Amino acid sequence: MKTLTKNKTTLLTAILLVLLMFAYNMFFGSEALLIPSELTAASIGEDLIKTHIGLQQVSLDQSLFTTPGYLLLIDFSTTIPAQATGRPNPFNAIGQD
Repeated sequence: MKTLTKNKTTLLTAILLVLLMFAYNMFFGSEALLIPSELTAASIGEDLIKTHIGLQQVSLDQSLFTTPGYLLLIDFSTTIPAQATGRPNPFNAIGQD
C-alpha cells in the first residue's frame, strides 16, 4: 500500500496518458478500417495490376546511352577475389567434414 501512495502521481499520469490516447483515437482516428472478410479476390491484386499497367507504359529513350555525359561516366567497381569456401555441409557435426 505504501508503494501505491508513494507513486500516486506516476500512476495518475499513466492513467491520464492512456485516457488521452484513447480519446485521440476515438475522435481523430481513421474510421475506414478494411476488415479481411470485406476483401474480395478482385480487390486484393488490384494495386498490383495498376502498377503493372503503369510500368508497361514506361518507355526508355535509347539515345540516353549515346550522350557525352553518359559516355564520360567512369566505372569504379572492384572485383571481389575468390575466397576459400567453408564446410561442404555447415550443419554436419564438427569434425565430420
